[in-house]
Amino acid sequence: MSNSTPAWMGKWAHDLREPLSPIQSALYLLRHGASEGAERDDLFELIDRQIRRLVSMIDEVNDWVRADQGRLLHIRGPVDLMLIIEGTLSVAGGGGIQIEYGEGAEHARVLGDAPRLASLFSTMFWLMSSPAADGSRPDALATVSVDRAGGVIHLEGALSPAVAGHGPLETLFAQPQPASLGDGMGLRALIALAIARGHGGDLAIRDDGPTGQRLHLTLPLHDESTT
Repeated sequence: MSNSTPAWMGKWAHDLREPLSPIQSALYLLRHGASEGAERDDLFELIDRQIRRLVSMIDEVNDWVRADQGRLLHIRGPVDLMLIIEGTLSVAGGGGIQIEYGEGAEHARVLGDAPRLASLFSTMFWLMSSPAADGSRPDALATVSVDRAGGVIHLEGALSPAVAGHGPLETLFAQPQPASLGDGMGLRALIALAIARGHGGDLAIRDDGPTGQRLHLTLPLHDESTT
């Protein structure tokens, strides 16, 4: 392999192979009849779990490719921002994230793709609450505000210190992460950025001085009077 080959390519080869080893081991035990009853059920569950993990990795790469080709979003109409945010938190079990809505933010709407917006918020909350090496999670507060004069919605919150420990922040929205947080291909931040920009907004990290790095999302506010 050339020295110019990106580090994330080697990580992909390793990560895509990783689920296959337990699958192969489980299939060997099942094929040779070395397991029965509950143990057999556990092996089938292991196979199913690892296949789902592998499919999730492939889907992540597919989303990245679709984003690069401009085919990621399907804008269907106005969606309630608060509904998407609270639904995302509910599915994720909260993750220690508290949401503070500014004046008018609870009724703000965005013209967009609801499932992709949910994916965007899920990634943002994951970046705000990623656990440290000891498993502890920071208490995270995300604020949602509306600038009606500028026609913009803002969502921001402090970046988890654990994120900086997994790679330089300047590359987070520029290239795949070779040391990704969690179980994935290191593409979640890139896909989230593509979703934000596909909706006419942006996603970036801002240096907030003493309070550290903050994740900041902007989305165009849907103006009901124009529809």
